[in-house]
Amino acid sequence: MNKTMILALALTILTTFSVKNLNAQTKDEAITAFNLALDLSKTDMSGAIVKMQDVLKMCNTVGSEADTLKMKITSVLPAWQFNVGNTLANEKKIDLAILAYEKSVVFADTYTDDNIKKLAETQLTSLYTNKGISLQKAESSDSAIMFLDKALNLDKEQNKALFYKGLAYKKKGDNVKMQENMELAIAAATKTNDTTMIKASKKVIGQYLYLEGKSANTKKMYAEAVTNLNNAINYEYKSKDVYYYLAKSYNPLKKYDEAIESANTGILLEEQNDEKLARFYFEIAMAFESKKDTLNACINYKKSAFGAFAKYSNDKIKLVLKCQ
Repeated sequence: MNKTMILALALTILTTFSVKNLNAQTKDEAITAFNLALDLSKTDMSGAIVKMQDVLKMCNTVGSEADTLKMKITSVLPAWQFNVGNTLANEKKIDLAILAYEKSVVFADTYTDDNIKKLAETQLTSLYTNKGISLQKAESSDSAIMFLDKALNLDKEQNKALFYKGLAYKKKGDNVKMQENMELAIAAATKTNDTTMIKASKKVIGQYLYLEGKSANTKKMYAEAVTNLNNAINYEYKSKDVYYYLAKSYNPLKKYDEAIESANTGILLEEQNDEKLARFYFEIAMAFESKKDTLNACINYKKSAFGAFAKYSNDKIKLVLKCQ
């Protein structure tokens, strides 16, 4: 609901009170102040809210005789405050808009306006999320998480907030919480069929698992490497490097068929250049050599005899296997 519609609704609710049938001077004063606040709302909504709160105090002093006037005031304060938030948001004064919407939620709770509360919380969810994203991109991870949590307190399945919260934790080096939030983002995005968010979240997890797998391979922790690399593939992170390190990890585990299959998949993803393909053919050749399949080992060592793999492959061809 836009600002004009909310304002129109508020002005419709508020009718100018006549003082003809009022006897108590204090009641007259309250109605006069009410009408002045109503006029002020046309040019200064924030100022009108302050004045209307003063009128409310006057009504409380007057007592039950001013209950009708009091009811009209409390029915419009949440909407007016919401409009202040709209104006500030349109002016890109985001921090002030957040404060204004938060205040409108307080008014809505106090005066039982469920419609305005819902509208304000929708706006706050968006603003909190965008503020969190900006902070995350500015590498202010803790502040980003604070605002993203505010958004998630209002909408626990806001997949964008979950995704950027995951990125903030990644920046902090907390990959457990990174993956936890990415998983939640995937689950939330699946419910709304947000394929873009699903793909982005899986990519972040997959890339992390790939790096973990690569690191494990470097440390000769081959079983752990295989687990992480296969999990990366499960998250649709299917790069040529994933399959290369899988082949390179399967060979030491004596899983030669899996090494050959992984390397062949990597070949399909790699640029078709002899030097770039050499690393894959080298893993295939070693697997066939370990399987005592000299013919296929020779075929693949010849294909791997380029670049950094040239010397070792040629030694295998000429000195070890004596390939024809």
